[in-house]
Amino acid sequence: QRRVHGEERMLPELKMKPLLLILALVGLSIATSVDLQSDLGALLASKARASDAIDAVLGLLGDLKRSSLHEQQTLEQRNRTQEGEGTRTVAQYSDMLNKNEKQYQDAINHREYIEKEMQDTENHITWIETRLEEIQRKLDELAVQRCQANSLFVQALKEHSDALKSLKFVANELKRLQGSGELTEIKSLTQKFLRYENLFEKEVVTKFISLGKGEEGQGASQGESQEAQKQQPAPSGAAGQILQMLTKLEQSLRASMKSLEEHEIQAAYDYAEFKSQSEIENTTLREDMERKHKYLAKLEVDIEVAREYEDKCLGIRDDSSRALDAAQADLDARRAFYGQEATRIREEQATLDEIINIFQAKVSSMQVQLRDKIDSDGQDSSAFLEESSEAEGNDDQPEE
Repeated sequence: QRRVHGEERMLPELKMKPLLLILALVGLSIATSVDLQSDLGALLASKARASDAIDAVLGLLGDLKRSSLHEQQTLEQRNRTQEGEGTRTVAQYSDMLNKNEKQYQDAINHREYIEKEMQDTENHITWIETRLEEIQRKLDELAVQRCQANSLFVQALKEHSDALKSLKFVANELKRLQGSGELTEIKSLTQKFLRYENLFEKEVVTKFISLGKGEEGQGASQGESQEAQKQQPAPSGAAGQILQMLTKLEQSLRASMKSLEEHEIQAAYDYAEFKSQSEIENTTLREDMERKHKYLAKLEVDIEVAREYEDKCLGIRDDSSRALDAAQADLDARRAFYGQEATRIREEQATLDEIINIFQAKVSSMQVQLRDKIDSDGQDSSAFLEESSEAEGNDDQPEE
């Protein structure tokens, strides 16, 4: 015996062939045991015994044929059932594998999303740190610049203040010397003013110096020679012109001081505004960085969970794949077993049909020989033929 898919079956070569060979030998020995040289009585007795034996053999062959057909039907029915169940099982495992594969891919996508979020968060934190450093560096630079600018502003105010004092002194002295014609004193006064010439426009300074030297006057004629101007005393109106020029210079100085103060105030305001905005931005950036650090800490926990879940999904996917392979292999094995069994049954049925045909042909040949024997002896064969006909009528063919 052998076990196939939990079923015990006889090996084909041990089930049918020896039995068929034995039946064939018994039938043939019975059929050939009739002595054709015997008398009619002996022939009839032998014929009766042979008929019984033939009936028994044909009955056994018919039973074997019916058993083989029943086995074939059972095999086909079982194959249809197993084919349907196996196909459904394979389809179910295949659908399960597809779902688990999708679940595994979703786990991969989720893990990659968390990793990207972590990278983006780290990049944003790095940007915030860089921005905070940049703001602090800018504030430090502006603080140094404001210190330097403030020092320059104080120095410029002092220079303007000293220049105004000098202008007032020169103006007072000119008023005292006005109309005296002392050109040397006037020149001396104008020389004191030259130390502040950088505070005025070059053209104004040049004109003021020319007036102090007596080289030009507001009412002087352009046709006079320089030699004549040197020999003549400074016009009585020269001091008045210088005083007018000093007034204009004083106005220019005060306007310059006002401009310096306005620019200094605006610069200080701009610095204070930038510092205030920077502090607001620093506060916002630090709050944002704190949120990002908390979010990054959460992501670090999430990535571990995501990796564990991905590994779990991978294991489930692999189990589904192995289950599908096992189901497909079982279905293929059942199909192969069905093919082998169907081939065996067809071969057994062909062997049975061949033996039956041979056996029937041998029996028919024996009957013909008996009739010929009776006819050659000149005996009345009507009774024999009647008995033979009845015997032939009782010899049914095996059902197929």
